Amino acid sequence: MEKQKFQALSRICLNNWHYIEKRVLSFSEGINFFTGHSGSGKSTVIDAMQVLLYANTDGRGFFNKAAADDSDRTLIEYLRGMVNIGEDNHFSYLRNKNFSTTVVMELKRTDTGECQSIGVVFDVESASNEVSRLFFWHRGALLTSFYRTGNRAMTIDEVKEYLTAHYAKDEYYFGPSNERFRRQLYEIYLGGLNEKRFPLLFKRAIPFRMNIRLEDFVKEYICMEQDIHIEDMQESVMQYGRMRKRIGDTCAEIEELQKIQGAWLEVAEKEKTQNSYLYFMNACEVRKLKTQAQSLQEKIKAWGEDGERQQEMLGGLEKQIQGLEEQIRDMVRKIAASGYEELKSQLQALNEIIERLAVSKGKWQQTAVGLKRWEEQDITPNAVLWDIGRFAKHSISEEQLDRLKKSLDVLRAEVEEQRKEAESELRDYSRREKEIREELRQLRQGKKAYPKELEEARQYIREGLKEQNGKNIPVEILADLLDIRDDTWRNAVEGYMGSNKLLLIVEPKYARAAMELYQELDKKKYYRVAVLDTERVMAAGSGAQEGALAEEVLTEIPYARAYIDFLLGNVMKCDSIDGLRECRIGITRDCIQYHSFKLQYINPELYTRRAYIGEVSMRRRIRQLEELQLEIEEKRKPCQALEESCRKILNLEHLPQGLEEYLDWKRDVEAYPEKAAQKNRLEKKLEELRQKDINLWKQQQEELEEKCRKEKAARDAMLRQIEKQDAELEALKREYISRNEELAEKEKSFVKDAAQEQKVAEFFSGRENPNYERLQASFFGKARGAAEEAEKAMSSLREIRFEYLRKYPNRTFSAEERTNQPYDELLSHLQYGDLTALYQKADEQAKEAVYLFKQDFIYKIRSAIEGAYKQRDELNKIISQMDFGKDRYRFVISKNRGADGRYYEMFMDETLEVNPSQIAGGIENQMNLFTMSHEDKYGELMQELIAVFIPPDNATAEELEESRRNMEKYADYRTYLSFDMQQIIEGEETIKIRLSQMIKKNSGGEGQNPLYVALLASFAQAYRVGIVRTRINPTIRLVVLDEAFSKMDAEKVASCIALIRGLGFQAIISATNDKIQNYIENVDKTFVFANPNKKHISIQEFEKKEFAQLEKGLAEEEGYSEEV
Repeated sequence: MEKQKFQALSRICLNNWHYIEKRVLSFSEGINFFTGHSGSGKSTVIDAMQVLLYANTDGRGFFNKAAADDSDRTLIEYLRGMVNIGEDNHFSYLRNKNFSTTVVMELKRTDTGECQSIGVVFDVESASNEVSRLFFWHRGALLTSFYRTGNRAMTIDEVKEYLTAHYAKDEYYFGPSNERFRRQLYEIYLGGLNEKRFPLLFKRAIPFRMNIRLEDFVKEYICMEQDIHIEDMQESVMQYGRMRKRIGDTCAEIEELQKIQGAWLEVAEKEKTQNSYLYFMNACEVRKLKTQAQSLQEKIKAWGEDGERQQEMLGGLEKQIQGLEEQIRDMVRKIAASGYEELKSQLQALNEIIERLAVSKGKWQQTAVGLKRWEEQDITPNAVLWDIGRFAKHSISEEQLDRLKKSLDVLRAEVEEQRKEAESELRDYSRREKEIREELRQLRQGKKAYPKELEEARQYIREGLKEQNGKNIPVEILADLLDIRDDTWRNAVEGYMGSNKLLLIVEPKYARAAMELYQELDKKKYYRVAVLDTERVMAAGSGAQEGALAEEVLTEIPYARAYIDFLLGNVMKCDSIDGLRECRIGITRDCIQYHSFKLQYINPELYTRRAYIGEVSMRRRIRQLEELQLEIEEKRKPCQALEESCRKILNLEHLPQGLEEYLDWKRDVEAYPEKAAQKNRLEKKLEELRQKDINLWKQQQEELEEKCRKEKAARDAMLRQIEKQDAELEALKREYISRNEELAEKEKSFVKDAAQEQKVAEFFSGRENPNYERLQASFFGKARGAAEEAEKAMSSLREIRFEYLRKYPNRTFSAEERTNQPYDELLSHLQYGDLTALYQKADEQAKEAVYLFKQDFIYKIRSAIEGAYKQRDELNKIISQMDFGKDRYRFVISKNRGADGRYYEMFMDETLEVNPSQIAGGIENQMNLFTMSHEDKYGELMQELIAVFIPPDNATAEELEESRRNMEKYADYRTYLSFDMQQIIEGEETIKIRLSQMIKKNSGGEGQNPLYVALLASFAQAYRVGIVRTRINPTIRLVVLDEAFSKMDAEKVASCIALIRGLGFQAIISATNDKIQNYIENVDKTFVFANPNKKHISIQEFEKKEFAQLEKGLAEEEGYSEEV
């Protein structure tokens, strides 16, 4: 094959890249071989090339993939040189100060020798691992300084300044956008490579782990996807689909509206029946009202005549009553002339006075009885008793009564004072008993009755420590951590420690935090609470003297022990006064303390009521409280008796009324006998008068009065009867007026219908005295039944309407409307307006869709398939010139062997030409897209394929995504093709083998060779090998393969490398040094990598003429290794 010009990778410059501080490598235009032990640094250089060839610094998709597919090496590891990754994932870096890295490759044209350089510079801040980057390009070879200044690599700013100062504007480029640089890289610098396909191909080639099927490899890398624009065709097809859907929707809506119309006609018929019954019912109502008004008029006339007769009878009674009343008045005058009535009036007045005097006398006597009870009380003075006696005898004077009243008030005040004192003592006893019961309850439950404020402070500090530390921190009371060894010293320990035994105590490391929390408490409430500084106590380390009181206190808590030694370590135990005087601080068992040259008893409360140390203190306290409870009960009894006695005295009579009232009572008592005698005298005089004619006169008066009462009763009864009858007559008149008004209103509102009136007249013509109410009730029942039927029909109509409005929410009709007019109007409009117009538009859209489908899709797919065949033939022509021994290879692209292959003939049929204007216009024929013979063959397939490009209506997100994938699939010409390679073995007979089937069965080099051929063919296509180009810049021809031929023998390796040469590629092949003999005779330059300490990569370069020296060195190394 004639060698074409290309851009060769001539050199690469690396500064501060992984374990390479500074290095420039020079490459052959032919085959370059990287070798060395695993981990020697071959991937380091390859990854640096990839950063430049992809203009991508992320690296996670390609760094170190030649070594392992799951490699997670990052850019910062290459830049800073990460080392020493141990089992605990500990690592460090070679570069720990701010620095810069440059990676630059030099490309040289093989025909003219012109150079260009493509590079990237990184600025790294080691403290934060922040990385700044800049891709750049300039015309010409690498800089002679190799992008260094002094002993370091150039920074981003220095590279910019250098390029700007030393190159013309069209001779360099750098910019802030990686994307723009990447476009220029592929379009200009690398000679016009495909921006998407080339990086993918290059990345897959480096590890050469061909885990992709051969068919897919050929499809993706040989036959590239073509951008077939189907938007216009798709929109036209979708418009047609929407038009078809609108027609279907309109037909469906017409059907729904016809259901509504039918249901409405049924409702109208039911309502007509109901209205007929209602008309009859109203006609009965009118006739009934007329009959009732006539009857009322007759009653009013009869009652008026009866009323006149009753008035005449009433006049006769009134005359009789007047005569009787005159006779009675004459008799009264006759009796009055005798004086009897006057005496009777005087007696009545006297009886009222005596009754009042008797009440006063009763009150006085009741008060006297109450005062007599004071004689039973020991506290009553003699003067008071004498005045009480005078009160009982009615002989007490006003002065004496006033004195008695005041004396009783003084006695009551003294008793009230005693009662209050007794009541106060009782309350105190009750409070103390309540406290004792509560304390006993806690002690019997095993709890010590600590002061309330102590428990509150303890809880507050405990919660604060928990919030600060995220866990529960014990907050103890010192007494809970202590016990006493010798019970005879218990009182002394309890008493001397006093309130110190109630100290709040925590572990030393939490002491400061506890004291800070204590400071937050209210000092007015918690001044008796204290927190022990256990941290300082432990630091002080005070010890106890021998014989000190501290010996009697037991605890297992070190910081509690330290405080006890501090507090009691200098308090000496003594048995006598002399012993106390011999020490600075001392104490005896009976709680006498000696301190500051002063002898004093300890407050007993401190070792009785306030004893808290150990279990014994609880038992003693329970016993003390039980005894105290009995003592309080005994003290309560006399106090309670006194309080009850005082209450009784305070309830005695004490003359609470005013003095004048008691004096009035006294005067009434004194006047009572005189008035009683006067009453007796009047009663005697009245009796004497009764013995004369007065009794006869009184009898006659009573008879006249009785007769008069009876006549008045008859008159009153007659009046009531007349009033009642008048009221009833008025009611009848009002009812008559109401009936006439009701009749008039009914007749006014009753709209008569001639046809209905005739039916009503016929109905009543044969009936005499009809019962209108019964008939009205009958017609009402029938109307109600008809109404129920109408409502059922309306309910059915409403359901149909609701269902319609749910399906068509844009319709703003009411489902409750008692007319069907808007529905009927819409039905008429849809049937005779919209539907016809939609059919016409659908005809036009179908023709347009067919035309665009053919022009924008069918012919483009056909053209793309023919282009794939042409490309296949060109590639087959290229590889047919390669020598594979007896084997030959060729690419096979043909009709898809799967289900999608059924569309192939439709695209490639020679009878494809069709005139779209000949398509039938009927809606039933609009999807039969093609006529003539092609239509007969593929009409159904075309309908099926067009349906793919119409997305489903109301689809879910998943359904839309699936529809999108299907559109992309069937818009790709490769869907209709199958891809494979064929191995042709020449012999007596020519054997052709499908490699996709063979590779599944074989392994090793036999299976790898065809994939390798396909890979190189894909590179040939990517680099446009064999295509005459008019571009100014030729493409690169670089192929990088790592362990590419690991499963091949030396003969196969030589054959594959010869293929690379034959295709005109520049190659970098990487392999470990144990396979070097398979390569060294077939390559042009060898690079030997070493990284003995995993911190520095060394690279030796050997030209072909130096290979003998290289083989000798390798042999010596191998021999040395065997000896070792």
